[in-house]
Amino acid sequence: MKIGVISSGNEVLTLFKFLAKFDNQYLIYYDQVNRPYGDNTFEYSLDCVQKWIDFLKKKWVEKIILPPIYELYFLDKDKNSDIIIPLFQTYVLDYVFQNSLVWKIGIFGDFADVQVAQGLVNNLSKQYSLNDNQSKIKKFHFPFKFWVKETQMWKYFPRKLSFSNILVNKIIKFDLRYFKDSNVDSLIPLNYEYFNYQKTICKFFNYKKQRFHKLEKLEEVFSSLVSNNSKVYSVDLYHNWHADFVKREKKLLWLLQRWKTVELNFKSV
Repeated sequence: MKIGVISSGNEVLTLFKFLAKFDNQYLIYYDQVNRPYGDNTFEYSLDCVQKWIDFLKKKWVEKIILPPIYELYFLDKDKNSDIIIPLFQTYVLDYVFQNSLVWKIGIFGDFADVQVAQGLVNNLSKQYSLNDNQSKIKKFHFPFKFWVKETQMWKYFPRKLSFSNILVNKIIKFDLRYFKDSNVDSLIPLNYEYFNYQKTICKFFNYKKQRFHKLEKLEEVFSSLVSNNSKVYSVDLYHNWHADFVKREKKLLWLLQRWKTVELNFKSV
């Protein structure tokens, strides 16, 4: 399958931890000029994403993976829904909502993202029907209640510091304390980059009471949504600045190249 991926930062680094396991033709649009989207207004970034969707359509992609907040927006407005893979939407419905036990859900991301996400996630929750276990819990109230936290610094840590850096872990735990004190039982990250911190997040919470569903769940969702009939793996990386910038990101290239076995095609736009 020919799949487009739109990214303004380390979403690609996170996604290809499992996308590289599947034989597909990937066309990545790496928006270096406007990175990261979380530092711009939602309207400005939305225009950029729409422009790159139109660009990838001209490359005859069959499906497109978007950053979470833009995927939710387009699917909610029923725009480009025929070509967008509902990766994040399915993750929220099948794992976050399905495993909620006390109807309290935490949402965290950039300032512009969390403002828009509250309405989008609330609309998504209206499509959800309680499962049998939730229906039997007397204390379970519906609809869900959402607690929101801005975590604007998280996206910068992977570029400057190690995931295991003591300072990084302290800041992450400080931000997560808001959700722990609020007794939310499930978390929704509004950026794929945040899955890089899944070990720290999961260790901070008591899994029996508060859950963060790891990257493996996204992999399960992707495998269920995309047929893997292709026997060819290839990556074309389109960028709007200069290739040297991308080539310096060694860990990203290592993942894209399937552990240094695949040649990448860099194409300036």
